[in-house]
Amino acid sequence: MRNDHRAHNQRRSYDRASQGDRLAQGGRPSQGGKPRGDRRFDRRGGKPGAGKFRRDDDGKGGKPDFRKRDGARSSERSDRSSADKPYAKRDGKPGGFKSRDGKPGGFKPRDGKPGGFKSQGDRRDGFKPREDRAEGFKPRPAGQRDDFKPRREGDGPRAPRTDGAQAVQKRKGSGKHATSARELALSAIHQLRERDAFAQDIIAKTIDTSKLSREDRAFATRLVLGVVSMRGTLDEILDSCMDSPDDVSPAVRDALDLSVYEIIFLDKSPHAAVDQGVELVRSVAPRASGLANAVLRRVVRAKDAFPFGDPRKDLAAYARLHGFPQWLTERLLKELGPQNALAFMKASNEPAPVFVAINAAKADEAEVVSVLAAAHGEPEAVTVAGRPVPGCYRLCSGVVLHDGRVRRMFNQGLILVSDATSQAIANLVLEGEKPATFLEIGAGRATKTILDQSCAVRRFGSQIDDYVTVDNHAFKTKLLRERCEQYGINVADALTGDATDLDVLIGERTFDTVFVDSPCSGLGTLRRHPEIRWRLTAEAIEEQAALDEQLLAAAAGHVAPGGLLAYATCTITQQENAAVVERFLASEAGAAFEVVPYDNPELGVEAPFFSTMLEPGSSDAHFLARMRRKAE
Repeated sequence: MRNDHRAHNQRRSYDRASQGDRLAQGGRPSQGGKPRGDRRFDRRGGKPGAGKFRRDDDGKGGKPDFRKRDGARSSERSDRSSADKPYAKRDGKPGGFKSRDGKPGGFKPRDGKPGGFKSQGDRRDGFKPREDRAEGFKPRPAGQRDDFKPRREGDGPRAPRTDGAQAVQKRKGSGKHATSARELALSAIHQLRERDAFAQDIIAKTIDTSKLSREDRAFATRLVLGVVSMRGTLDEILDSCMDSPDDVSPAVRDALDLSVYEIIFLDKSPHAAVDQGVELVRSVAPRASGLANAVLRRVVRAKDAFPFGDPRKDLAAYARLHGFPQWLTERLLKELGPQNALAFMKASNEPAPVFVAINAAKADEAEVVSVLAAAHGEPEAVTVAGRPVPGCYRLCSGVVLHDGRVRRMFNQGLILVSDATSQAIANLVLEGEKPATFLEIGAGRATKTILDQSCAVRRFGSQIDDYVTVDNHAFKTKLLRERCEQYGINVADALTGDATDLDVLIGERTFDTVFVDSPCSGLGTLRRHPEIRWRLTAEAIEEQAALDEQLLAAAAGHVAPGGLLAYATCTITQQENAAVVERFLASEAGAAFEVVPYDNPELGVEAPFFSTMLEPGSSDAHFLARMRRKAE
């Protein structure tokens, strides 16, 4: 009887996934087994399996085939009424799943044996030991007990939970739960999905302000950024390991994605990752814990076959290995070449280096550096593209930013976090002589504004008096004013409006320097903004390039004779960078301008534009073109 009881528990765990138990999955009722469309992993009609690979019609291999051998499809029960609850009592008698002939009492006995299953060596459906499983897929030895534990009388009721960020909490009265770092990471991931927000903004408001230890905050941050970076690949793996992916609620999927990221990309202990994943799912949908247990075990078995193809020959496998959309991977290979594309993708998945800028308008650089050193930040001066970046220091870790002394310097406006290449661009925009007038287009939240004026103080001894900013969002203009006051930065006027029609905003005014800090696809900042890769489309890049041309054309008419027009982006696509500048120079608006080349001391060459590549350990990838208006 004990062996039969174990087999029943094991089978019950897998049946919650393979039979499409809608209530256990925490999702909506089935819609007749309607296919989701073309999936990367072919389940052959929705049938589950253990990661076996199949060949395409043309005989080429590489795609995994998750399916049962002779089992029934989960959609056979998909037309069951939502009121037909699998855990309801039948005729007043307690019973597990309703039998197919409508009688209570779980599954029908087979071969005259209690418990409803065949003997260990002749297990039903696709869960018996198989010879054709993919490498790494090992059947469980006979008699080995699964980790799944069904609830029994006396366990006590579970508290109801909501399906969202507030549902993540410790289960009181239970000695087992997910770690605080994972629960906090899951809460942040919920908010990212529900609000369509940016990862760094949510991390700053949730993880950075939590009472967790520095190490736990760092681990939670890594989990959030990792899940957001690999979201498409994680969902693809999950879909292949579930019978009915559409029926899983978003909150359950968030928890599963987090665990799959740990298993596949962080190489965590499979037992620990599955155990923690089950607890995370239980915290948002208690009845889905069995589903989580079965699905995550399938993921563990599939790990040895990841990325489900040869990355050297299969573009889809290559993209999957690095967590990039296939279309973007193909574009990177064409634009950057194989070696640079590989370096770019690897760097995009690393934690971003931490750089700070010392605000020369308020701070004494030597004092700030001594405080950073005392906080164990190990500050190092930075060089970008062969040139030192004044006031820029690299810190050994982001943990330093939470030190009380360092936070006090932030609150006082003495330092700010900014990528080293971004600081280098602010230095290059200011030339040998101090401009009397300066127009910044796309000022955003004032980061470049603070950097420009800080550079002016460091180079000329004072800030630019007539400094005007333009942005098309009123809330950013409001934030710019607040931050400039905090950092002691002078702004003569902060305007809100459409920068493609500057005549409406500033009339016929001209400026000695016009700096277009252009909106772009942001591919050079993927380490800091990982959500970009899955939100971006090829059409969006084209639209952005067209907008950049309009911004340059509008700005050109407000550059004084002999003045400088600077155009900067934080992306690496040719379409948004050099191609925009070349088309502008060939236009009527750009005919009066000539390029000011960049002299790279590191390479000993003079290049038409300043640009950096994203490489492991480097600062972000940015682009800058400087053009001077010819004197009339």
